[in-house]
Amino acid sequence: MVGGVLALLAAAGVLALARRRLLLIDVVGDSMSPAFRPGDRLLVRRTRRLRRGDVVIAHHPDGDRRNGAYVTTWLVKRLAALPGDPAPESVAHAGRTVPPGMGVLLGDHPESIDSRVWGFIPLTDVAGVVMGRLRSAG
Repeated sequence: MVGGVLALLAAAGVLALARRRLLLIDVVGDSMSPAFRPGDRLLVRRTRRLRRGDVVIAHHPDGDRRNGAYVTTWLVKRLAALPGDPAPESVAHAGRTVPPGMGVLLGDHPESIDSRVWGFIPLTDVAGVVMGRLRSAG
């Protein structure tokens, strides 16, 4: 009996830790196609350790209020430039160096709404790095 309770407590502890470190995100929209398609489920590791080229999730720059209701809206984009890097030519602030604390997020799809429209994105808005796809939209 005691062993079962200890196993249950250990499992609960592992689940609690996983919830703090990992997120499951469903892809909405085609801004990251062909890499990810609508309906794909992604496993995301919460981290502040970012590298150029990482696929990340970030808070939407227009905020999380839609039609008066609070919703969590995540962007799935590729981190194209970090502080000190030159801004890519396609970005709203092309020709400048990415300032401290900011980054450039781009979708893989050429018609993606991203830093080409919004400019630099605060790196504090980046919540984590995509580790992989758990389920494909098929």
